[in-house]
Amino acid sequence: MSLLSALAVDDELPALDELEYLLHASGLIGEVVAVRDATDALRQLRDRSFDLVVLDIAMPGLGGIELASVLAQFSDPPAIVFVTAHEEHALEAFDVGAAGYLLKPLDQHRLQQVLRRLHPAGPGRDGSAAADSLDVVAVDAPGRTLRVARAEVAWGESAGDYVRLYTFGGRTMLVRLS
Repeated sequence: MSLLSALAVDDELPALDELEYLLHASGLIGEVVAVRDATDALRQLRDRSFDLVVLDIAMPGLGGIELASVLAQFSDPPAIVFVTAHEEHALEAFDVGAAGYLLKPLDQHRLQQVLRRLHPAGPGRDGSAAADSLDVVAVDAPGRTLRVARAEVAWGESAGDYVRLYTFGGRTMLVRLS
């Protein structure tokens, strides 16, 4: 099984240390590089690629949302997971293509769920379209298609020719499903 490489970005040293520890403890991450601001993150990304960038939202200078917007422009962008104390930025985070949004203090179980979805050998990643289609819902968003894990969906309701999905994280989205 190949392990993911991760870049952890948080301006608060205790939070960064905890994030680095939890990423290593997950068993799905092979290498973690930890930096304390977006500028150092961009330096790291200039020199090499990462499978995953885990970052805080509120940082001095370039914040997490702005950094994620820059990363979305890469030809092969890494997956982005936000780890923050600010739940009010969740919609913005998913608008810039976040693969996950976790609230501090970090919960190892929730982090593990997000990492399993991102890992190439994780559930639904065996190469079969049928397995993938059972684990993920494709949601059309402006300029991109988001993949939402079915495990994140709390419930759905009929909305004409569409289905409105509600996630455990409080997001609502309209999908073209009957």
